Amino acid sequence: MSRLLYLILIIAFLVIGFVFGAINQQVTDIHFLIVKLQLRVVDIAIIFLVTGVMLGLIIAAWLRMIRRTKNWLKTTPEKT
Repeated sequence: MSRLLYLILIIAFLVIGFVFGAINQQVTDIHFLIVKLQLRVVDIAIIFLVTGVMLGLIIAAWLRMIRRTKNWLKTTPEKT
């Protein structure tokens, strides 16, 4: 049942994202240190969304790897 709720939640966020993208078509300037870009508001939102998701996945994978490999270097004495 919870998987169905997660699926409905994801679909709802996607629909909201598509509506947001259809409404916000205005162009804005982004100034980096030496680069100036003109992008739509939707493109900026997508860039930050993808960056945040990728960063979250990388951090989650790194923490999971640390948790799983925590006891690898510890040697256990053999039982006789």
